[in-house]
Amino acid sequence: MSDRDDIIAAADAGTLPELFVERLRRHPTDELGKAFRATLTTLHDDGTIDVLEPARQIATSPINQHDFFTVMHVYTELIPTLDASIMDMLAAVKALSNRAGEDLASGMPNGAYRSWAEQGSRARDTLETINPEDGDDSVYIFLALQALAKTEADAALDRAILYVGGNAGPARSAAAKAMGTFDVNDPERRAQAINALTANAPSADDNSLGHILTAICEIAKAHPDAHADAAALIEANIVRAGDHAIHQLSSELMFHADELPPEIVKPITSIMHKVPIGNLGTIRNIGAAAGKLAGKNRLDEALALITPLISAHEELTSLAPLGSVNYSLLQLPPDQLARTIMGWLLACDPNLGRATMALIGDHHGDAPLILDPRSAAASLDDPKRLLLAHRAIGWLFVHPVTAASLVVGMLDGAGDAAQRTIAELLFDPLLINFSGSVGDWIAEQAKAPGHPSQAILNDLVTRLEAYIEGLRAPGRIKELRPSERERLIENHRQHESMRQAYKASEKTSILASLATRQVLLYGTRSISYFKGMGGKQQRSEMKMHSFSHSIESPRLDILEPFDLDYMLRVFRAMKTAP
Repeated sequence: MSDRDDIIAAADAGTLPELFVERLRRHPTDELGKAFRATLTTLHDDGTIDVLEPARQIATSPINQHDFFTVMHVYTELIPTLDASIMDMLAAVKALSNRAGEDLASGMPNGAYRSWAEQGSRARDTLETINPEDGDDSVYIFLALQALAKTEADAALDRAILYVGGNAGPARSAAAKAMGTFDVNDPERRAQAINALTANAPSADDNSLGHILTAICEIAKAHPDAHADAAALIEANIVRAGDHAIHQLSSELMFHADELPPEIVKPITSIMHKVPIGNLGTIRNIGAAAGKLAGKNRLDEALALITPLISAHEELTSLAPLGSVNYSLLQLPPDQLARTIMGWLLACDPNLGRATMALIGDHHGDAPLILDPRSAAASLDDPKRLLLAHRAIGWLFVHPVTAASLVVGMLDGAGDAAQRTIAELLFDPLLINFSGSVGDWIAEQAKAPGHPSQAILNDLVTRLEAYIEGLRAPGRIKELRPSERERLIENHRQHESMRQAYKASEKTSILASLATRQVLLYGTRSISYFKGMGGKQQRSEMKMHSFSHSIESPRLDILEPFDLDYMLRVFRAMKTAP
């Protein structure tokens, strides 16, 4: 049978989607697939079959969801070529989008509709057909305006301005959104668009306001002469912006923060600070925007965006709700990262202190994170240096080398008295507690030629060696050694603690969802079999290897745990230099 006969038979039997899957899964782009789609278009346009009928009924089709996306892809390519009424085409496109649900591909039929509407008078006919009060149809007002702008730019802008000034909320939002995508290179038309957005913002509902503000951002992004107008409009609506407007502006920042000038980012930042803590999607957008700004050498704007939010909401101190902002900050050069951490610590805010600890904790790798605070510390007076040194040790004590790098950076440029105090802090509590990691790092720095604090670091190394020698001098004191029973109890406690930590980490491990757990009772290798190409069984062998990890415990956490804990709490709470 020919393609024509197969298509007519499938249409009569109501199995056209199944035929799409059978034919076009194997030939999506080759000549056979193109010929099949051409035949479908011809049969539809001459009235032999209604290709769109199965699409309109797709919600009740028995095909599975995987096959549905193949069918939807076929329709996406067919729709721009078909001749159909506005209502029939809208019904088909809506049905396809609804069945696709929240999948990222669900917008493909709408894109096809826009291409279809660009032909002839379909864009105008769509605008005449759609009810501007129907929220479900607002997306098609947006698409129709974009399609009309392809051929009649002035008519599209005039129609959009009418909608923006009208009383129909859904149409107003869609038109404002569309205006942000129009080509308004002509200064007169650009001024007309900006004036319409500005004039109608005060009376707009929150959703429409969000689209109006994002639209003027889009215009300003392409036309520098609109920067002042955009900044003024956003500034005027800081108080009025609600959840919808905040979220839409957060999306604008997430995608285009690096393309918007500081004078526009500043008022948007003020609006972002109003976000309710429960709006996690908006907060994640804000974090992504801050990361983009930080990566484009606009660190001050990035910090202005997220720092007040972290300070106001303890829920953000882990930085996890802000998405990838921690990764973006950790990619900064050591001096810029140090400036970020110094700013948070000197704010004397407990939430920012926790955020600092979380940020450093997100650093991964064999080598500790080293900060270079010298350029940022150049403007600090001695009391600020001492305050920063104390708070850095208090909050970053579990990352001792990172804390030491920040404190050592305070030495250069400090007065003699401040240098002595900072050196004493490096010795106690850092070197006394972490004589291994911190001791090795400071010894390495002391050997660096031309280090500005080389004499102080050499003295610290000498003091540490004398301290360790003093600890070893008495030898083993039997009375201080724990009994065998106490050692067994402690070993059991540590084993149980590690077991619980392993179980907790296993629950969130991605490997648990990818692999089957197996316990090997003996041996040094694992052998498994799987079926390869053609069903042939293949053997896979994996040899076992050992791995290890070590961590240095603070010395005083064993000898004087309560005193150490109290000292660190005092350091973290400190707001003025001692």
